[in-house]
Amino acid sequence: MSSTKTYHPLVLRDLEVAGLSAGEAPSQEAWQGFLQRISQRYEEGFEGALVLDERFDKMIRHAVDPFFLHDTRGQVIEVNHAACEMLGYSREEMLGMHVSVFEMDLKPGAIWERMTIDEVFTVEGRHRSKEGRVYPVETRVGAFMAGGQKVILALCRDVSERVERSRELRTLNAELEAARDAAMHASASKSDFLASMSHELRTPLSAVIGYSEYLLERMSDDDEERYAGDLERIRVAGEHLLALINDVLDLSKIEAGKLAANVDRFEVAGLLQEVKSTVAPLASSRGNRLVVRCAPELGEMHSDATRVRQILLNLLGNACKFTDAGEVGVEATLVRSDTIALRVWDTGVGMSPEALARVFEAFEQANAQVASQYGGTGLGLTLTERFCRLLGGEISARSTPGQGTEFLVELPLVLEA
Repeated sequence: MSSTKTYHPLVLRDLEVAGLSAGEAPSQEAWQGFLQRISQRYEEGFEGALVLDERFDKMIRHAVDPFFLHDTRGQVIEVNHAACEMLGYSREEMLGMHVSVFEMDLKPGAIWERMTIDEVFTVEGRHRSKEGRVYPVETRVGAFMAGGQKVILALCRDVSERVERSRELRTLNAELEAARDAAMHASASKSDFLASMSHELRTPLSAVIGYSEYLLERMSDDDEERYAGDLERIRVAGEHLLALINDVLDLSKIEAGKLAANVDRFEVAGLLQEVKSTVAPLASSRGNRLVVRCAPELGEMHSDATRVRQILLNLLGNACKFTDAGEVGVEATLVRSDTIALRVWDTGVGMSPEALARVFEAFEQANAQVASQYGGTGLGLTLTERFCRLLGGEISARSTPGQGTEFLVELPLVLEA
């Protein structure tokens, strides 16, 4: 015997136990005794069994996950303790058992014969324990050669908990989809109701506002001031209510996905001049200086001019409302080749970090004191944020209490239809 490298580790171990060496020829008597002991051991306990590497055998026997070793006909050759615990059989009961006794879904036979050596794949199925419990399993199956024959090694895992979580997740998703559909239906019904009520609400309000303005003009012409204050309060309240109705209708249309952008070409500088002429009286009424700047490289914008104008008017209107004897302004610049930035600032009362975090939520205002002092519905900034999204852009804000607020709107120069 010139080398020990070609001998199986179990053979070398048995030689060592017998007091023999793989590198030296034993006596005839010792060799015959060794062969007799090996033959007797196979006859007593390992007839037809597969002799594996000792380390591999220990790995299988003590593995946490259940292992099954069977031949290509499906007869179990070896199992570990975890497999016996999972199925409820003893090792003696399982040795020689056909896998179809406990495997309910995999069809044994041809698939194992066709497997190539070292081929490994994962299958899902169901096992039935000795007590009759059926549970889902995930099995990693591989083929390899041992003792001159092809054997199949299956690593099984009980996936009952995972399957149950998956079922619960599917149920939850179905419930969420149903809730979403119900919410969308409710939102659509709300929008339909508001749309149908718009004419009924706007027409009488417009009449109230128009008639109060007419009476104010008549009283001014007649130098009659007795009811002028009351009529002015009626007119202001009517305009406030009409603005609220318009905001709610716009918001409901956006939420229902019924408000679309009307894309057209317009000059950015021209739009800013229109906004300036509209906001100037409001700024001067509170003693504010209005600043409007437009970068010279800005030319045309391909977007919804009405919505861009409304974004600027909402932001500048808020800036004027919360600023006294200060400065409000808007500046348009090109931040990227395809993006315009509209910066609106003021030097007014500013907002706390808590108020800033809620600034784009519907019906939110800085605080109760500001709401009572300056009025408003709390919808202007919500609509502004939704308009920015409608136009493919975004809006951000920063503020310091007592120093002012700045809003930054970034919009694509060209809005895809």
